[in-house]
Amino acid sequence: MIVYRITVTGRVQGVGFRPFIYRLATSMGLRGYVKNVGDGTVEIVVDGSAERFVERMRGEKPPMAVIERVVIEEFGPAEEFSGFSIIESGGKSGLFSLPPPDFAVCERCLKEVFDPANRRHLYPFTTCTDCGQRFSVSFRLPFDRENTTMSAFPLCEDCQREYDDPGDRRYYAQSIACPKCGPRYFLHPHGAEGVEAIRLAARILDEGGIVAVKGIGGYHIACLTDDGVVERLRKLLKRPQQPFAVMVRDLDAAGRYAHIGDLERAELESYVRPIVVLRKKKELHQVAPHLDTVGIMLPYTALHAILFSFLEADALVMTSANLPGEPMAIEWPDVECDAVLHHNLRIHNRVDDSVVKVVNGRRMIIRRSRGFVPTPIPVGVEREAIALGAELYNSVAVLKDGKAIPSQYIGNTSNFRTFSEFFKRAVDFWIEYLDVRPEYVVRDLHPLYNTSSYADELAGRMDARVISVQHHLAHALSVMAERGIDEAVAIAVDGAGFGADGTIWGGEVLHVNANEGVFERVARMERIKLLGGDLSTAYPLRTLFSIIYEHTGSWELLEDYSKYLRENESFELMEMQFRRNLNVAPASSAGRYMDAISAMLEVCFERTYEGEPAMKVESVARRGEQIYEPEIGESFEPSTFSFDGRELGKGHVRVLEFGSVFVDSLERYRAGEDRGVVAWRLIDYLAMCFAEVVRDFDLPVVLSGGVAFNTHFSRSLAERVDYLTNELVPAGDNGISLGQIYALKSLEVLE
Repeated sequence: MIVYRITVTGRVQGVGFRPFIYRLATSMGLRGYVKNVGDGTVEIVVDGSAERFVERMRGEKPPMAVIERVVIEEFGPAEEFSGFSIIESGGKSGLFSLPPPDFAVCERCLKEVFDPANRRHLYPFTTCTDCGQRFSVSFRLPFDRENTTMSAFPLCEDCQREYDDPGDRRYYAQSIACPKCGPRYFLHPHGAEGVEAIRLAARILDEGGIVAVKGIGGYHIACLTDDGVVERLRKLLKRPQQPFAVMVRDLDAAGRYAHIGDLERAELESYVRPIVVLRKKKELHQVAPHLDTVGIMLPYTALHAILFSFLEADALVMTSANLPGEPMAIEWPDVECDAVLHHNLRIHNRVDDSVVKVVNGRRMIIRRSRGFVPTPIPVGVEREAIALGAELYNSVAVLKDGKAIPSQYIGNTSNFRTFSEFFKRAVDFWIEYLDVRPEYVVRDLHPLYNTSSYADELAGRMDARVISVQHHLAHALSVMAERGIDEAVAIAVDGAGFGADGTIWGGEVLHVNANEGVFERVARMERIKLLGGDLSTAYPLRTLFSIIYEHTGSWELLEDYSKYLRENESFELMEMQFRRNLNVAPASSAGRYMDAISAMLEVCFERTYEGEPAMKVESVARRGEQIYEPEIGESFEPSTFSFDGRELGKGHVRVLEFGSVFVDSLERYRAGEDRGVVAWRLIDYLAMCFAEVVRDFDLPVVLSGGVAFNTHFSRSLAERVDYLTNELVPAGDNGISLGQIYALKSLEVLE
């Protein structure tokens, strides 16, 4: 008799993998054992039929399990086993006893929830090994019940029986509960509990009320999608224009509100259950003002399913219950509403809804949080470190055992509450949770970010070294980390980042060599003088003025736009500011380019949320005929830098020029040319210029930065050049921490 040891690596813990192995081996008459080794692998020992066993294992695995690698070896000397058993974990200790992410409720649990004869009938915390809370309730590793907030709810006799039975799908499922022993919902101020609390909340919503709902990762605010109700919600949340996500009853309801492709349908129905950005079919004026898209998600907990079973409405606005810039509420929300549907299970980790968008046939993550975190990403850097990410859309990332673990979405760290209550706590949590002793703390190159100053403080506590990484380099490296690429030519396009030469960057072509720790700024966009710095970002007409005045020496073409000026603002004052360089910040920024288009085409004159002008431009753009050719100049300036921003040399940098194209487009628009075509032509022109530059390189082309989410830009670029972009983390600033981690491949240079 030959005994085999089978080692399985992947997402094989916290997903019912060992009970599945037990049932499979027993059905095949095999003897041996299965155990968690402790480092994220599962060890299986069987006394024969190893190849057939692995074949069936791959084909029949639990739905949430991911098998990345299988190693089969003879395991001697032969042992006599009395049967097959699940034995105590052990053998190694390490990072990858991580729990899987929080999973959407599975179909088998939902069937029980709506079965009147089942003891979990209409119980909102129904879960099993295939679904439910994981990361959101975990405060310590390993992922055992006593290390989660579920420990406050001892299992009743029936649940304990399921938990202890290897033949039950709830065997060793850490989040299981039932109405007898588990958490409960309550409705404030109405005094209702349990199912009645949910039933009454549904009635309040159907009547046009606004209800705060505590979920698995924080509080949502829910209401009908009717314009009048949503307008009231906007005033409560102080979000005058920002689009709200919509939760719909089912896929059929989603199809009545938006167009759904095959990839988008797969995302909607996946275990992540993210918000998916879809093209509108129904207007939804107040839900997503002046956009052609709307974010839609399906119910992802038993609570949501039960709530919709009581609702007459097929759709609800379901947005985070916090004021702009502040962290997602996990305690009682500050926002006034008609009722609060809350529960008595403590949320240890805030986890926002994840957001995805299909761009040019690729799934791109806009916000990476629930359903993705804490999935690790192999990067092949054998150090211990923590990266503190960007200022906006922040996430942090930990490096351990050759893998990067990006955190959940944190948000705007320039906001005091987000920085102090979420960011700092998240950093401390991840260091302790993963038992990391950082040798390096990696931060953005910008010296004035809250995260930059905190890096010094943290490094002092940890006796670590601080390393700074330029913003757009980190964007490029985030794609390279995902793909395991050491050298690439990168297109980095976003709103703004502190450049290695001290100016504002945002539209760059970089030749990146991760082995040598060096990058060359091959090309940049023509600089725009931002009048008033951040004031130009808030009011795009100032950016348009700067471009037009730079190339005509006059604001005559903008006379018709004087009606859009704010009080005490005039083109004469802008002219004086431009000519005297008073409080002016030059920026090579694709984001500001998009802002200027939005002002030119009269679609946005005030940015009330991040990315608003560009999103509104994307909504109006429609394909037409391209009439422009790339205009590319050259400048001799600092061009070669080390990864930590030190200038290594000057050289010729190509400049993507667009001033004359803007002037011509403005004249055409004023003469009555279609607004959508003018918008598309300018976006396509930008993509055409970038493609013209990167064609000169016999290297992989990578694309990252927030402008990568623009459907027209990405499609236009793809028509001219093959490129790789982010798939595992966001292309926007929420994914920068991964790139900062990957910079450590070049430690010999950084040190």
